[in-house]
Amino acid sequence: MRTREDLVKRALQKLRVIGAGQPAEAEDYQLVDAALPSVLKELSSRNVYPYGDPDQLEDDAFEHLATCLAQACADDFGVGPDEAVRIRAENRLREITAETLSYQPLRTDYF
Repeated sequence: MRTREDLVKRALQKLRVIGAGQPAEAEDYQLVDAALPSVLKELSSRNVYPYGDPDQLEDDAFEHLATCLAQACADDFGVGPDEAVRIRAENRLREITAETLSYQPLRTDYF
């Protein structure tokens, strides 16, 4: 399992803001970390990936979630978002979700 911190750092690496093993600037980290809940909720609402605890992310979904997060924050770092990259990551997340259980808490709607 991977954590929220791992995901934010990986997204910053994908944006080429930090290199492997380098610490992130506090402002950069906070910017991406603040975007994470809305990105996960949006992926969940579109049935791409079920939203759960961001500190318990499956290893097989991790890279694809980092890509989605990086693409969502790309404009903030002066990098143009790449729709093709985002779509490939989302499609892979759909496949992973369909293939395996997410082990995330089930969200229910009460009427």
